Amino acid sequence: MDTPDPKAAGPATTDDTPPTGENVPEKYLTVLHCRAFAAHAEAAAEAPDVSAPTRARFDAAMDAVLSEAARFGMPHLAVGVRRYTADLASRAGRADDAATELRTALELLETSGRPWRAPRLEAQLGQILLQQDKPEEATAALRQALAGAARFDDTTFPVAFTYLLLGHASSHAGDLPGAVRHLSEAAARFDRESDHNAAAEARLQLADVLGRSGQPADAVAVLESLVLVDASATVDERLLAQIRLNLARGLRELEEHQASAEQFVQLAETVAAWEDRTTYTLVTAESAIALARADRWDAARAAYERALLAHRDTRLPGQAGLICEMAREFAALTMAAEGPEGIETALARLAEADEIRGAAAAEDAEDLVHWYEAGATAYQRARALAAAERFPEALAEMERAITAYEDGGEQGETPRAEATRVAALIEANGLNSRQAAISRLDTAITRCEKAGIQHAAQILSALRTDLATQREG
Repeated sequence: MDTPDPKAAGPATTDDTPPTGENVPEKYLTVLHCRAFAAHAEAAAEAPDVSAPTRARFDAAMDAVLSEAARFGMPHLAVGVRRYTADLASRAGRADDAATELRTALELLETSGRPWRAPRLEAQLGQILLQQDKPEEATAALRQALAGAARFDDTTFPVAFTYLLLGHASSHAGDLPGAVRHLSEAAARFDRESDHNAAAEARLQLADVLGRSGQPADAVAVLESLVLVDASATVDERLLAQIRLNLARGLRELEEHQASAEQFVQLAETVAAWEDRTTYTLVTAESAIALARADRWDAARAAYERALLAHRDTRLPGQAGLICEMAREFAALTMAAEGPEGIETALARLAEADEIRGAAAAEDAEDLVHWYEAGATAYQRARALAAAERFPEALAEMERAITAYEDGGEQGETPRAEATRVAALIEANGLNSRQAAISRLDTAITRCEKAGIQHAAQILSALRTDLATQREG
């Protein structure tokens, strides 16, 4: 028997009105609903850019169910098509229309006395409300959906996924303890369903919330639980790589540098085989810094050179700033490890940062904030020169940093204030020009107050007081 073509079937019309009889209208509406289901499937396959003919078939099928359900006094049979319309609106980015359709469907269920069908609509509404950036309303809808599913013993309701959404909504609403509970519940339920990727994704989000809740050690413990087991056979490789990257960064924040370096090294081995060279460059650059912090300098230098070579070979968008940051950090760590003896190596790294920035500027790289990169590199060079007691050069370089930050306008005011603070210290302590340092601070304090950055103004004021007290003493 040939499978009927839903397109050929066409929309229902009032000519399809069946004869009266027991249960006949409901059966008739079921046929119309099947046509609506097929029309929705066809439109969803094309979304978000649904063609005009497909859209016309969809609208006609939906209108047929709505009008006939109203004619026969069976409004609850229109609920399904409201969901279809909401879904298509959501796929097209019309979240307001989607929410309206779902709320209408919920009203139909309430008036028709069929509350057991509401949880799925409420869960869908919660998801739409999240798209609308209304996390508090989304939280309420999702809680109600879970409560209704439990009340009516809906064994096919997607409880784990709904808890995941609820955790996400709670996080955006600022309820971090609630987000931790809901994401933990989602992960546990995904485990029971043997959905390993979903469970790992839930725990990845859980670790992020724990970190933002001021519990970095707990966040690291969650991530470690994912990588210490043999997850490679059950979790998607890219998801596992993201987990390992977050773990490496979390360990770095806890100053567990050896463990952080190990995770970065393992991650670098994984991404080396990928075609995604941007990710490879990012991971290799962060690996270089992690290895240097762990005092594994030979491996750190090798990783540094690999990252630099990868960038020079590809020059992909978004990489220049990352490599500049790596070079600056490497210079700072070199000075911290070697003291004044490391100055030439540090200056060479900073020269590489300037070269990369210059090349990006010549290529008109839109993703690079040139004033910031120029200022940050000059700032770090000044710090290195000051550590080597080359104070006149250090002050001149810090002046360059201040000038660069001025090009950043309002965004440059905070880093400019920090550069001014260090310039004053160089003048006062390195060049014995305490009065010049105080005058510099007076001007900078007034500027910070006008710019509305009171915290910076307070820091500079405290330094000015200290320098003035030293002079009087």
